[in-house]
Amino acid sequence: MHTFELSCKISPVSYQYLHDNLPHLVKVSNYVERTNYYSAKGVMQIELRTYEYAKYGMMMKRYYLVLRCNPSIIMGKSKILLVDLEEYSSTEILEKLMKRIYEINELRYIRLDKQPVALFLTSRADVAADILVDFPQIVVWLCNMSFPYGYHNMKRKAIKKEADRLYIESCCFCNGSRAINIYYKMIALINTGKEIPTEEQEQIQHAVRLEAQLEKRGIYNMKLPTKRSIEPFLEKDFCHKYLEKEIKAIFGIQKYVSRGKAVEMINNSQYKPYDKAVMLSIVDMIHQFKGLYELEKAIADSKIHTPPQYGNLRSFKERWLKKFKNLGIQPITILDSLGIDEVPSIYNLLRK
Repeated sequence: MHTFELSCKISPVSYQYLHDNLPHLVKVSNYVERTNYYSAKGVMQIELRTYEYAKYGMMMKRYYLVLRCNPSIIMGKSKILLVDLEEYSSTEILEKLMKRIYEINELRYIRLDKQPVALFLTSRADVAADILVDFPQIVVWLCNMSFPYGYHNMKRKAIKKEADRLYIESCCFCNGSRAINIYYKMIALINTGKEIPTEEQEQIQHAVRLEAQLEKRGIYNMKLPTKRSIEPFLEKDFCHKYLEKEIKAIFGIQKYVSRGKAVEMINNSQYKPYDKAVMLSIVDMIHQFKGLYELEKAIADSKIHTPPQYGNLRSFKERWLKKFKNLGIQPITILDSLGIDEVPSIYNLLRK
């Protein structure tokens, strides 16, 4: 677990008190005010939100308080690394959260620390894991190159950076309910100007963070028996199973190999010469289109010319990409110039 957001409805009186007394409160929009003043306690952000609606021909208002929390900081641990869910239970984390809320004078004044946890609803949950690898930038690049087109209608998040630089820093695809964000932790900290503690530098240098960011609608869609309770997202087994399932569905379980090794495996396979030729063209075409996502997107668009041998998107996946799976490799290959013969699948890196 990386961060999570909890929301609860508050009275107009409580809203007005917090509006008048929370330090460094900034107006973000006509309906949202925000402060980061208490981030050292692990409550990274406090928001006041107003919701207007019509009823009986009149405009009514509801008021909500939203807390963005970092469980690692709440437990007094690292400001950078993820909380160890093997060390703390969900009950321990929630108890410590309520203690942190009690320590914030303005929240204690409205007796928020006395409110049952069940009344807090999860607005967002970021389920995450760090994998430690020798070549983190290459792993992030492979994720960018192998993200498929059409996965839950996700699209690449628009970031104003050149592709060659972006592809080794972060890989982020999203839709209206969730996002998959994979990034090199060291570069992310440098880009945001955050200081890295000396004792954590070695680990951070090798860390690639895999993160599934679930918005409110995404949590609804999971149809959990606990509905929008935060408790499942603070359980180690739940988080690992969810993340493993997502990574497997996106990237599969096949390893990545160098182009030279892929050519050798394809040529030594039992496939017909025609099939081998098409597979080799796919290997190079993915690089030409800067990733599987862009190639599959082009195949799905009848206005864009792609080799007719690939067929439509369905036949491309079911006929041609399946042949790579049968060989146990990804169609995305590592540049021979890097001198790396193979890299395990993202799924196997996560499991290890």
